[in-house]
Amino acid sequence: MFSQPRLASIGLVVTLVFTSLWLLFQLFSFDHGFSAWDTTDAGYPSYLNVHRLPASDAETIAELPPRRRRIVAFATSFVMHGDVYMAFAKTVGDAMDAEGGNNQTIHLFAKDFSFGFQEVVDQLNLWTHRGIRGTHEELVEHVNKSSQDGGIDLIVFGTCEFDLNVWHNDLVDAWNLRASDDKFKIVCGVHNVDDVNWQRHIPYWARRNAIRLLPIADHVRKTFADRFAMQAESPEPVLYTAGYDHIPIDVHVPLLDIPELPIKPLPRHLSKAVIQGTFSVDRRNYPGIFRDLITSLNEDPGAWGYHPLEGRKSFVPDASSPAPPFQLLLVGSGWLDIPEELAYVVTMHTDLRYNDFYKLIANCDIVIPAFADNTYLTVQASSTVALAAELNVPILVTNRTRRAYGYIDDSRAVITRPAAMPEVQALKALRTGDASAFLSSDPADIGQPIGNLQPVREAVMHMVREGWVRDRQGWDEWKHGVRMKNRYVAEKILRDMP
Repeated sequence: MFSQPRLASIGLVVTLVFTSLWLLFQLFSFDHGFSAWDTTDAGYPSYLNVHRLPASDAETIAELPPRRRRIVAFATSFVMHGDVYMAFAKTVGDAMDAEGGNNQTIHLFAKDFSFGFQEVVDQLNLWTHRGIRGTHEELVEHVNKSSQDGGIDLIVFGTCEFDLNVWHNDLVDAWNLRASDDKFKIVCGVHNVDDVNWQRHIPYWARRNAIRLLPIADHVRKTFADRFAMQAESPEPVLYTAGYDHIPIDVHVPLLDIPELPIKPLPRHLSKAVIQGTFSVDRRNYPGIFRDLITSLNEDPGAWGYHPLEGRKSFVPDASSPAPPFQLLLVGSGWLDIPEELAYVVTMHTDLRYNDFYKLIANCDIVIPAFADNTYLTVQASSTVALAAELNVPILVTNRTRRAYGYIDDSRAVITRPAAMPEVQALKALRTGDASAFLSSDPADIGQPIGNLQPVREAVMHMVREGWVRDRQGWDEWKHGVRMKNRYVAEKILRDMP
């Protein structure tokens, strides 16, 4: 008989052989899970950007209830948010592609897209199964028709905060005109829980089981659900009889498949950070970022690639620096006064066309949320978070932000700073690979370095060790998971699933 060590050696060899064979099989298999998003359905050329589900996911969807909604209208009276609702139009189109058949249509009733977004719609094939392209005023005549006459059976509003106020009365008339077995459903793209004016229309549609909400992040879904739960338990009959706690609320992440993203050289230094959004100090903490940058530049200009002021009004780039000088890009609309000290550090880019906008941000190293308060973590979602991800640019967040948005709670897509470490301090540590200045500092002026707090010190060191570069494979795998969830949401909605 073999001795125990001998048996263990044989077992190890057998395990290694089988493992090697399994890896070879995976390597040469034609069905590589994540890469399925880079292929197309049979009959669709690759330039049409048609996403195909892997077999296992397609089998899961085949087990769902039958498809109920086939004539879908995307409509809005608001000029913005095209990049959000057309991302959902793409997901709905992919679901229709998978089912096949000629009886599925997507209409679009909206104002012309702003900032050249129509180019993106065409380039990325966001609008498939194209039906009518009409103005927003033309929606109602197509809702008034029965489904047998081509009437719409699902309406997706891009911004319900505006749209339901505009169309509620006409939709009530259309609802009453249509037969009891031929009613439509409403999907409300929602953006701000605290915008309550339009919400007075919700009970009417909730009583008819005809409305559902579609925010772009988990925390907005949760806040709506909490508010609805309170209304469901209201002592007022008009509220507690509306079935608020049965209104479906899903999340669809507007994650476009932007082509030709730059391949950035390695190794490289963190030299370009971007804050994206309206130039409003009520929304983003521009004054705090500017203040902290000036303080850090005064303390250690060389770490940022600049000369000391030495009597100058502005920090000037140091051509002899081993790393390119740090730049902070502000991308959005409006105007801000930039401190004179930062004249060579901060640049403003306003009102860009979408393709230029994507190109500029995609060439940055890191996105800074710079949220001014809790708004973007409770009642609103910032599309900047999805924008960073779709462009493969990691965003600097806290654990609270990761949990709030949900879909970015993954180290493949974000850089996580401890909440005790301000954004500018985190940028410096990531740029230099050295957090000692922050850890030895005493921001509260209590006679104790902040690094003495072990959990903070460990979180800072973990951030620095993990670094700020994210690899392409990690991005692709993470995006695949998000898009699978998006696809399931679209299937639920098209099948009237709660």
